[in-house]
Amino acid sequence: MIGLLLGALGCAPFEGRSRRHSGDNFDSDGDDTQDEGGDDPANDDGTGQDGSDDDDTGDDNSDDGDGDNPDDGDNPDDGDNPDDGNNPPTVADAAEVVTVDLPTQLSCGATYQASVEMRNIGQATWTRAAGFKLGAVDDEDALYGPGVRVRLGENDSIAPGQTHSFEFEMTAPLSADAYLTDWQMVHEGVQWFGETASETVSVACSTQTWCDPLTDSSLHSGFDDKAVDGGSFSPAGWQSTHHDAQLLLRLSTPLSSSGSLEVDVTNFSPTTQYSGTKHQIINMYTSNDGSQGVFATDEAWWNIRTGTNYGTGFKFLAAPNGGDSREEVRLVENASWDPNDTYTFTVSWDAHSVEVFLDGNQLASLAFDGRVQPLQHIFLGKDNVYGGQVGPIYSNLCVTSEP
Repeated sequence: MIGLLLGALGCAPFEGRSRRHSGDNFDSDGDDTQDEGGDDPANDDGTGQDGSDDDDTGDDNSDDGDGDNPDDGDNPDDGDNPDDGNNPPTVADAAEVVTVDLPTQLSCGATYQASVEMRNIGQATWTRAAGFKLGAVDDEDALYGPGVRVRLGENDSIAPGQTHSFEFEMTAPLSADAYLTDWQMVHEGVQWFGETASETVSVACSTQTWCDPLTDSSLHSGFDDKAVDGGSFSPAGWQSTHHDAQLLLRLSTPLSSSGSLEVDVTNFSPTTQYSGTKHQIINMYTSNDGSQGVFATDEAWWNIRTGTNYGTGFKFLAAPNGGDSREEVRLVENASWDPNDTYTFTVSWDAHSVEVFLDGNQLASLAFDGRVQPLQHIFLGKDNVYGGQVGPIYSNLCVTSEP
């Protein structure tokens, strides 16, 4: 099988090469506890793509030595035996690569419309019902998922000598690296066959920052959802006007690598604004659940929480994998706050730790090892566990993704 290999690498957002083949529960303190108390047609989405098949063995069930082989020495070779070395066996399944358009370099999270054109040079006609597909070699591809097959259309019939272009979308991983993508024809339950189309894709991640002034309900670059439940917007920002007020923003790109969130808070006067033992003010989660349900998952999250339980300060909580991985710390419990001042809260994280800062001063660092889920959803005001502190005005929210 002949592979098609990659050209020069670069650093543009994406680049591809098209060519024709040549035929070669968040708290744990005593008085401050959380209320802890084969092809499946169903997988066919109409796009021509599906997941891996359990019968992709590639075995062709050739002679197993059970004694049924007619060439047992009793019948002399009369020259007509196709296995006598004089005449090569007929190949029912065979394919050659015609053209390939696979990416050579992509930015983290970028997509690419790829295509691989194959010619049927065997004797069998390729159809969907017969199980002919383009498959990701070794049933894995870091840039294509969750499936590992590109299927023919219901009405496609590729006779010997004809070609077919398999078209599919690829998405770059969120980690910088060089990734091999390689594709070959597969006759499900029978064998892999034909030439292989391949590229090594250079994926680069650059530092990106997305900001929202929080002065109105409009979406800004880097965010694909903004759900407003209560509160009020003004040129000063979004204000939590009720303990049930919530502003939920979703990043367009989940943050699986290092990152940070920064937001300004004014009209912040905890001792005069408290109405309970626990209030949420700034929170980030993998999903939009934002509740104790994340305890039973591997979802990542962190919270900044105020309330009478924490004096004039706040508690910082973080978990890389659900509630069982939670760590927490109480901070600045004897602080004094001026509602006329602007306070900048910053939380930053990487593969090992998550840190909280106030006005640029680091207050604490907690372990954040083993995170498998990205951070994507930002809750200002209440999350879905505790009500929010009433009165603070949030503005100038910025989220940074780092390689």
